[in-house]
Amino acid sequence: MRVRPRALAMHLIQGIKRRLHRDIVADPVLHGRVLNLYLNGEQYPHRVCDYFPMAAVEDAALELRLREHLREEDKHVALYTKAIRALEQPVCELPIDDVYNTVILRHTPPRRARPTSADERKLELANFFAHLHFLEARVACSLEYHVDACAHAASDYPAKAVSVILRDERAHAAYTREAVFCLVPAPLGREVLEVHRRAESRANREFSARELKRLLGEEGGRFGGRARTLYACGAALMGARRLHG
Repeated sequence: MRVRPRALAMHLIQGIKRRLHRDIVADPVLHGRVLNLYLNGEQYPHRVCDYFPMAAVEDAALELRLREHLREEDKHVALYTKAIRALEQPVCELPIDDVYNTVILRHTPPRRARPTSADERKLELANFFAHLHFLEARVACSLEYHVDACAHAASDYPAKAVSVILRDERAHAAYTREAVFCLVPAPLGREVLEVHRRAESRANREFSARELKRLLGEEGGRFGGRARTLYACGAALMGARRLHG
């Protein structure tokens, strides 16, 4: 059976990610560093202006769900903070440009300035929820690797914390997609989702390649020689996929 190069690349990357997460959680320093990446993503809405456009939400049920989402993000901040401290590692605030949300937004068409009609406001909200859907889905995917790897962690608390967060992220990914189709007709909703799927996919490749290269550059001594070579190849592969779309 013929295997397509793209499918083979995805299979290789998935295998590398699975092993990488296991190597990371086996070392408290590396584990704390990666948990800080997740933590800073959860803190992002508090570091920028109007990330969650509450004032634009006119549906009471959707507004209630969005406020619940924000409360759960704050819960995640507390869980990640406790998990990092359980590993006896520092809690760090990263530069805003290093946070995954920022990377996605660089690949995303800018929001319209002051939409006026009801349809324009709904379309802007649909774009926000589509952006949020793919962000939450990607985080959930990453946490699936991580919670599996946490069996090898120096503390058992990160596994408990990440399991709770993963459950919430899956729920966030589900309701945000549903919100898109509650706001705009189905054909337009699919178009909006595709725009944000592509944006997040490009951002993921850029972010993953960059952070892996940075990790190897700054903490390479914590990996064995073969592992460093494998992960360097993985970073190069993700970078190459980014260059070719």
